[in-house]
Amino acid sequence: MKSLASTGRCGRARAAAIFLLPLASSLAHAVPSFARQTGQPCAMCHVGGFGPQLTDFGIQFKLTGYTTTRGGEWIPPLAGMVMAGLTHTGRSQDAGTLDGHSLTGSLKGNDNLTLDQVSLFVSGRIADNVGIFSQLTYDGIARHTSIDNVDLRAATTTTLPGDHLAVLGVSLNNNPGVQDPFNTLPAWLFPYISSNVAPAPGASTILDEAFGQKATGVVGYAQLDGTWYGELGTYRMQTPTLQRDFGIAAADRDPGALRAPLYARFAGRKSLGSSSMEAGVVLFKTGYQPDRSAPEVARIRDLGFDASYRWTSAAGDTVTVLGNVIKETQAGAGLTEYSINGSYFRDKSWGATLQRFGVNAPGLASRGTRLQFDWTPFGKAAPSGGIDANMRLGLQLTAYDRLDGATGSAATDANSLYLFAWLAF
Repeated sequence: MKSLASTGRCGRARAAAIFLLPLASSLAHAVPSFARQTGQPCAMCHVGGFGPQLTDFGIQFKLTGYTTTRGGEWIPPLAGMVMAGLTHTGRSQDAGTLDGHSLTGSLKGNDNLTLDQVSLFVSGRIADNVGIFSQLTYDGIARHTSIDNVDLRAATTTTLPGDHLAVLGVSLNNNPGVQDPFNTLPAWLFPYISSNVAPAPGASTILDEAFGQKATGVVGYAQLDGTWYGELGTYRMQTPTLQRDFGIAAADRDPGALRAPLYARFAGRKSLGSSSMEAGVVLFKTGYQPDRSAPEVARIRDLGFDASYRWTSAAGDTVTVLGNVIKETQAGAGLTEYSINGSYFRDKSWGATLQRFGVNAPGLASRGTRLQFDWTPFGKAAPSGGIDANMRLGLQLTAYDRLDGATGSAATDANSLYLFAWLAF
């Protein structure tokens, strides 16, 4: 993702450039090392037998620090992932670049067959109350390796006065929102996989991974009686040197700083038999200093509301509806980003998801619809102790009626069809 700062501009212009951030590829993952550790099939934690959309069991597994084991047995917390796809767009992209990538090597104007990502995970229980989700990713298009999402947790379960059961924990992570246990914030929001070479909206909120992998935060959290959930934390921008050491490409390093950042989250959820519902609010408020040697600081606030509903039949079929609205304000301007999607999974294998998404930004409004069909053949099987591979095959169609302020063919030319294979092992 491009830097928030842009050298050679005035401070106000650099601050306004935050609205021009391209959407990061928020690829989130099911990790087979968790299945091997718990002895449970992927479908126990994930809707449809493949991540990252969590079931109630998966939510509790994350909140308790990724530490649940089968009989206390220690399992090596290692896993891998490969993602590949074929992308076709409504019109060949022949302007010299392809979604920020030079049209060189194996890339061409259309019908690109790509190795999108190869990842190594160190994810699982470290100690009785400590666990980790961490990922090292090779970007097959940029041909670059870097540290991806990291969520190191310490958690404990205790009984408070009045026989209230509480989960108390702390997360050290590198992407605001990646620690959230629900699938309603941008870090874990559908689409969980998408083309890295298809056009995408050019504006997004800072909660939409603007500081992902470039900032480090400490967030304390608590869950009470399995119903009420809250987080409170802060973040610090990594230095450009540390970003380099973590593998952030030179063009993507952020030389800026965060001033007095605050991350807060509150949500309530309730399970009633075959149904589960959640509603919440999130706040990310910070000052952003594009140049650490200059006094200009942009004050930015993201305020979001989210909700979800899930129903599971006795046969295991699942219907989910979830969405969010995030309002961002800064320097007298603002934008609103929203997403709502519904999905149906049959037999924990066959899935269909319909999403409506958009961003209202000055001069850069975008609106679109996304439809995905997928098949997960192995997610219902309990781990055997071997490689325990899981796979999802899918077809994703994205259609725009407005893109970065443009309508008509300027928007529909960016429509894309993405055929993908996603392997985890």
